[in-house]
Amino acid sequence: MHVQGALAGAGASVRSSSAHITSAKSIRQNAASRAASAAVAERLHAQVALAERLHAQVAERQAERASRSRAAATEVAELAAARAAALAAARAAALAARAAALAAAEPDWVKPVAAYSLSAAFGESSGLWSHRHTGQDFAAPIGTPVRAAGDAKVVSAEWDGAYGRKIVLAHPDRTLTWYCHLSAFAAKPGDQVTAGDVIGRIGTTGNSTGPHLHLEVRPDGGDPVEPLAWLRKHGVKV
Repeated sequence: MHVQGALAGAGASVRSSSAHITSAKSIRQNAASRAASAAVAERLHAQVALAERLHAQVAERQAERASRSRAAATEVAELAAARAAALAAARAAALAARAAALAAAEPDWVKPVAAYSLSAAFGESSGLWSHRHTGQDFAAPIGTPVRAAGDAKVVSAEWDGAYGRKIVLAHPDRTLTWYCHLSAFAAKPGDQVTAGDVIGRIGTTGNSTGPHLHLEVRPDGGDPVEPLAWLRKHGVKV
């Protein structure tokens, strides 16, 4: 009886020790499991943080590239605009220079008499002439300056019958202008004159009924044309 009791007590003690051992092992296992879970969570957190950093870096680089691209596009557009403006300015300057050159090449034209009254007109008929009137008369007092209508060379300065004292000018376009009934000459053959130069004085020489300038215009030295229309064509207000 005593032996059996002792054996039963020993068995109970062994079972109690075994239970304690199992409980400690479970605790260690749980702790290890928690530690492993914590390590996994930490690694996941680190991976997420790394992914976020990489994403931010990629986004930053993309933004930088986009900014550089916009800046480059802006620079290209500005350069293109500047080039277009420079070309336009150059074209405008070239056109202005050409216009100035053409204007300089074009001779000036003036009235042959500064102050006058228009009298006998081109094409009129009268007993004073054997044919219709071949010029335009500018009535003014004797001695009034007679001016070259445009740049020209003096071809002749001489008496010419019914025309009295007459000066003939040859202009660059081969038009001849005649200035007739003068009282005096102020230029001689061979002289180069410019528009407005005084070449003679109003008179009443030749077939004339009073002091005036008889102006004739003969393109290419041919038949006379209406002087007032010719002057107006050259910008002279008469």
